[in-house]
Amino acid sequence: MVRFIPCLFLGAVLLTGCGPEGTCEGTVGGTRIQGELDGDSSLVIVPATFSPYNEGAYVRAARLQLFYGDNALRLITEVKLPAEQDTRELPLGLSEEEWTQRPPQDGAVSIWHIQAPADAPRVVGGTFSVRLADAHHLEGKIDARFEDGSRLECTYDLRGQNTVPGDDPTYDGPP
Repeated sequence: MVRFIPCLFLGAVLLTGCGPEGTCEGTVGGTRIQGELDGDSSLVIVPATFSPYNEGAYVRAARLQLFYGDNALRLITEVKLPAEQDTRELPLGLSEEEWTQRPPQDGAVSIWHIQAPADAPRVVGGTFSVRLADAHHLEGKIDARFEDGSRLECTYDLRGQNTVPGDDPTYDGPP
């Protein structure tokens, strides 16, 4: 029985490093955001077309639900992953014209939706950096600027499910 307790403690310590990690600080409209990435944040990587303008270009899309500070910030986003696995900065707030000219291998943020706070202003710029650490693991930073002048700076590091058939961390064309 005495040996069981140290093993149980060691197992608990090892599991705590497996959850999502990150922080977020700044303001969204009039709401102050400061907190850790919540444990109910998630990641799913799926095969997808790059954009409505480029339907034949297949890429991996990362669907992220990032919840910070006990759900003070609830961000739903989809990122068309760039071909390079190293950290890449993707622009936020692309216009329709910029989308049509963006090559699929450069990646892009295709969905940006803030569920909370409910009165979040429109994002007008910034970057979403992403690094594919392995086929099930993304990490990066978010620097978002909003039309009212508010700004967020967040980090994320999370593991999730990859549903791309035969996917490995290196890009080799369509899934």
